[in-house]
Amino acid sequence: MSVETVTRTPIQRALTLQIEAGAPLPKAKAKRIANEILESAAAADKTVEEYLVDYAKGLDVKALREGMKSAFWSYGIPHPDLPSGKVLSSQHLAAIWSDMENDNEADSARYLEGTPGGKALGELHLWNPQVQTSLGFLEDEGEAAARKAWGALSENYAKATDGEAIVFAGELAPWSVAYETELPQLRRTIGAENIHFMYDLSEETLKGLPPESQQLLSEGRVRSHVHFFAPNPENPPPEKYWEAGYLDLEHVKSLPTPELQRAAILEVCERVALLDQQQAEAEAEKRAQQDLDLSAEQEVTAPGIEEQQPTAVSLTEQTPTTPAPESAPTAMASTHGVYLPGVEVNAKVASQPSKPLEAAPQAVAGMHFLPGVTVKPVAAPAAPAPVEAAPTQAPPAPEQAHGTGMGE
Repeated sequence: MSVETVTRTPIQRALTLQIEAGAPLPKAKAKRIANEILESAAAADKTVEEYLVDYAKGLDVKALREGMKSAFWSYGIPHPDLPSGKVLSSQHLAAIWSDMENDNEADSARYLEGTPGGKALGELHLWNPQVQTSLGFLEDEGEAAARKAWGALSENYAKATDGEAIVFAGELAPWSVAYETELPQLRRTIGAENIHFMYDLSEETLKGLPPESQQLLSEGRVRSHVHFFAPNPENPPPEKYWEAGYLDLEHVKSLPTPELQRAAILEVCERVALLDQQQAEAEAEKRAQQDLDLSAEQEVTAPGIEEQQPTAVSLTEQTPTTPAPESAPTAMASTHGVYLPGVEVNAKVASQPSKPLEAAPQAVAGMHFLPGVTVKPVAAPAAPAPVEAAPTQAPPAPEQAHGTGMGE
C-alpha cells in the first residue's frame, strides 16, 4: 500500500474513485457496447430489457468464502468538493471499506460492484445516457432497464450472502433497490440481527423521541424493516414494502410513553415480517409449480415401454437421465422473535424487553473503518425523486442525504 493511500482518509479515497468513475464515456465505446447488446438480444430472440435482466441473473456474485462480510449501499453523503445537489456515492465508500477490511484479513469482505458479476455488468454502462440512447431507449425506459438488471444482480448478491451485511445508508427510501429487494432477501437469508448500518440515523429523525425510543429505532434489526416516507393514498405505490414498512414518526412522537412508542415501532416491524412470510410462501409455491411442470414435461418426453428394452450397450455406457433439480428449501420469514430476540410484542399493553437492549450495531460496524470519526447525517430532501443511485457513476436523484464530519 502506498504512503499516499495510507495518509488519505477513506472519504478522500472514495471521492477519487467517484471522479474516476464519472469520466466521460467515449461515444465510440458507448456505441460499441450498445451494438453488442442489441446483437446478443436479437440472437437470443429477446427484447433488450429481457436480455439484460437474464444476463444479470446469470452473472457470478458468489462469496469467495463462507462467512464473508458483504456491503450494501444506497445513495450517499454530501461532500464540500462536490456541486450542490451532488453526493459522494456510498458505493465508493463501500469499495474503500471492503479494501481496508481485506487489507487486514484477505477475502473477508466484499461489495456488489467488486464481484465478477458486478464488474461485468458495470462494463455495460447501463446508466450512461449515450448507451441508453444507442439501445433505442427513451430516458425513462433506459433507467428502468438499468434498474431491473442491477436489481436482479443485487437480489442474487443478497441471496449469496451468508455473513454479516454492512449497509452504507441512513434513512432508506422505500423505492430503493436496497429496501425493496436486498433487505427482504437478507432478512430471510441471514436474519435481521446480522444486518448493521454504517451511518447513524439523522438528528432530525430522532429529535423529540425519548432515549429508549431513540435506542430502539437505531437498532439495525429495526432499521432493516422500517422507512419514513409516507405513501400517497390516492396513488398507491407499486413497491410491495412501501406501505407495510412506513413508520409515521410524528405519530410515534405524539404517543405519551416510551412503552406505547415501542409498541408502535414494533407493530410496523411485524407488518413487514408478515409480508416477508407471504413472499416466502409465494416463492415456495412458485418453485413447487415449476417442479410439477418439469415432472410433467419429463413424463411426456419419456420413452415408451417398447423403447425402454435393454440393448447391447452396457449399463456403464448408457447416459443416465438427468434428475429433476431439487426445490430450494423454503425460506424462513422473520418474526418479532427473530428480528428482536428476547422482545415480546403486545399491542394492548405495549412490548416489554425480556433482556436489556444491546448497543446499536452501527458502532460495531464502523469502528474499524473510521476510528474516531462520527457520521452526522442531515435531514432527508423534502420530495426525493424515486430513482436509485447509479452503480457505476455518480448517483442520480437522491434517496437520502447525510452530512459527515469524516475527513472532509
